[in-house]
Amino acid sequence: MFKLRCDHIHLKSNDIEATAKWYCDHLGAEITFEGSFRGAKVYYLSMGGMNFILSEPFAGEDTLPASINSRLGVDHFGFEVDNVDEVVETLRAQNVTIFEEPVDVRPGLRIAYIEGPENVRIELSQRD
Repeated sequence: MFKLRCDHIHLKSNDIEATAKWYCDHLGAEITFEGSFRGAKVYYLSMGGMNFILSEPFAGEDTLPASINSRLGVDHFGFEVDNVDEVVETLRAQNVTIFEEPVDVRPGLRIAYIEGPENVRIELSQRD
């Protein structure tokens, strides 16, 4: 069996600046990275020993409505794995739905997304 390690929680916000400030002011988050990903501004936050990624909606998503069916709030949670391609193939053989096939998103980071119960998005990340 493969090993899972908790990697991060990804939150989306229509007002990333105010959201980042709230987490910093109220929960003591520390901004450890500021940049962009898939056409959206992102912050990496460190809180309580856990990594959080805070982003605007990705390019093409526009402003998201705050409804039960939106992807505001928790977008997905992630697990770090040793080899994302092998894990995806293992899960595919178990009839797990693969939302996004493994892809290199930047040097040293390869990711894929799978579907958990009730359509929850789960990221698998391989960091070199």
